[in-house]
Amino acid sequence: MKHASIIPILLVSVLDAGSLFASPQNTDSVFVCRDVDSSGRAKSVWPAYYYSLGLENLNKARNSEGRERTEEIIEAVRNFQDYIRCSESVGVPVSAVFRWNKALAHYYLGQWKDAVSELDLAEKSDPNFRESYILKGTILLNSGEYEKAAIYLESHLSKFSEDPDFYYLLSSAELALKNDAKSVLYLSSLRDLIKQKDSNPKYPEFVYLSLGKTYFALGQNTKALFYISGYLEMRPENWEIRFLLAKILDQLGKFSQAKKQLQRILQEIQGNSSVELMLGEMYFIESRSMAAGYFEDLKKKGKLNKDGVLFGLYSVLNSRYSDARRILFPLKERFPKRLSIRLGVLEIQKRDPNINKKEYIRELVEVASIALQSQLTTLAETLLLESIKITEEEKLDPRILAEQYDFLAGVYEQSGSVFRSIISVRKAIQFTSSPEDSKKYELHLAFLLRGNPPGKVQESEEIIQNILKNDPNNHYAYYLLGIVLFQSEKLEQSRGAFEQAIRLEPKSSVYHFYRASTLEKLGRLPEMEADLRKSMELDPENPIAYNYLGYHYSEKGIRLDEALDLIRKAVELAPDNEAYQDSLGWIYYKKGRVDEALLHLNLAFQILQDKNEYDPTICEHLGDVHHERREFADARRFWEKSETLFQKKEDKVRIREKLERLRTNPVSNKS
Repeated sequence: MKHASIIPILLVSVLDAGSLFASPQNTDSVFVCRDVDSSGRAKSVWPAYYYSLGLENLNKARNSEGRERTEEIIEAVRNFQDYIRCSESVGVPVSAVFRWNKALAHYYLGQWKDAVSELDLAEKSDPNFRESYILKGTILLNSGEYEKAAIYLESHLSKFSEDPDFYYLLSSAELALKNDAKSVLYLSSLRDLIKQKDSNPKYPEFVYLSLGKTYFALGQNTKALFYISGYLEMRPENWEIRFLLAKILDQLGKFSQAKKQLQRILQEIQGNSSVELMLGEMYFIESRSMAAGYFEDLKKKGKLNKDGVLFGLYSVLNSRYSDARRILFPLKERFPKRLSIRLGVLEIQKRDPNINKKEYIRELVEVASIALQSQLTTLAETLLLESIKITEEEKLDPRILAEQYDFLAGVYEQSGSVFRSIISVRKAIQFTSSPEDSKKYELHLAFLLRGNPPGKVQESEEIIQNILKNDPNNHYAYYLLGIVLFQSEKLEQSRGAFEQAIRLEPKSSVYHFYRASTLEKLGRLPEMEADLRKSMELDPENPIAYNYLGYHYSEKGIRLDEALDLIRKAVELAPDNEAYQDSLGWIYYKKGRVDEALLHLNLAFQILQDKNEYDPTICEHLGDVHHERREFADARRFWEKSETLFQKKEDKVRIREKLERLRTNPVSNKS
């Protein structure tokens, strides 16, 4: 991975070149060095004479190639070394700018260790000289030291929190390390920065392509679609990425759009077998009639491999089930999650008079699960309804029917049809004859009813209480009851429910965390702290308890060093969580480290912008930090935004008071 393109252009010396090459009139000056000219005669020169020669060599190298270029850079290094020798002999300090130029020469020669040594000296000379950090980060990346690069750049990010080059290098390091959460965080920050200021023209392409690929790898296909589409607006001729776009659309169930992309590729790259295969499978999933015509066309062109997937699907369409079975059944074992193959197998089984009905129903449910994973909720619903119909016709075990209805409820839940989901769960309860299954479905129903919609919290509570009468050792029921009671502001009862859940299942970090949140509302803070620490102990990789306790300390203004450690741990575990970034920014603000506070609050704000959301607390905190930095216009902007977002009267009053103080006396508005 190369990053040399962001290294700044050579700095132009502001010194008078004529005076540098002239011999000093006062040869006894303490700022003069002795040298010899081309004929061997002694002469006196300023230290900057060597510096200027080195810069001249580097500028010549920029316009040269091959051996001549290398020789000019080697000569530049010699002149720079003479400059150091001369400067040190007369007591002239060596600047960070000079160290950077010498490091650049070493970098061009591949002498990266020497370059880094010079850059370390540049940092000591001037800790705010950004070019030295950029070049060192570039060298670490190019040498494959990705983790070292990430740690180094992150440790200095607060100094350059609005520098696109810093975020480019950081996101490149995190991408190389496959740290998806941090990659998204820094790429999103870079995206927002390049909207605001001029930067490397390649950055938008880099950001959109990298975010698209990362979100696709994370299974967040809607976001992947947005960024890959944006990239293709800039690079429409990148057919490999257009194929990726088709895959994303396929997984989102947007077949018509995916087909358009595949057809566009085939217009430019005729006979691309990967594209033809994907298009054929897509036709088969979406429309058998369209698939038949497509397969016939491929057959005429001699492109149907007789052992391939498409030939197996073609055989299904032409009722040649023995050929289809020969091809598709082994492929099902190799690719059990491939939807087109599983649908082909279903067609074969449907027409098999000897098929075991239970086996066929099981296949329908499995394929429905695969369809649901691809967000094809309509297909999943169709398959489940068919399985339900056969189960009823065959008068099979009602427990199977109950399971199917509960699964159907999950499909409706995913598609946002909450009320249809509730109806399906009620049917599951109706058909089950197993007390254990009945409890499971009733708890599913209680979970659905507690939401808004439908907002039937009272019915949800009654269902759970009835279950607990008959099964007082059901820890999940107590946990769910605790949540429902908390929603109803029945805090003491909620605490008691969580207490019972923990008694029955003491190793659940989740139960301890939720009891802690109730204890805080009750003002029982020592017990809250104990529960949060127990939650951390039981699940040390879950960031929520670290953030909760750290933010509590920061709000109280106590144990700030420990609060900082706790919140840093939460951010380390989930860097793309806006609440944790906000907490870290706020604790830095409380400790008077306003530059670091602004960095993390900006990150929190950017994460939310990526979701098209705003948070009143984050906006208020940003206003506070900008006010501390005497950036009053920004403080007003964020406080005004916060005031519109807050719902509670006391929050709105607090923000209005800050705005009024800002209007009357900006400097004395310390929160």
